[in-house]
Amino acid sequence: MHTHALETAVTLYESDTYTLSMAAQQAGVEESRLVDCLARRGIDTTGAVPEDVKAAGRAAAD
Repeated sequence: MHTHALETAVTLYESDTYTLSMAAQQAGVEESRLVDCLARRGIDTTGAVPEDVKAAGRAAAD
């Protein structure tokens, strides 16, 4: 894992520029690993919903 990519992803997630899924892809890690990293930094992810779950919710609403 590249530290710079992870730092960038964390910054973009924390600023609400990237979703959790986008940030994980940017960092080259699984979402669960990014969540662990964010938690260690004290960044709240309780409202984060993986993109596939969001997409399913939108499809159900249509």
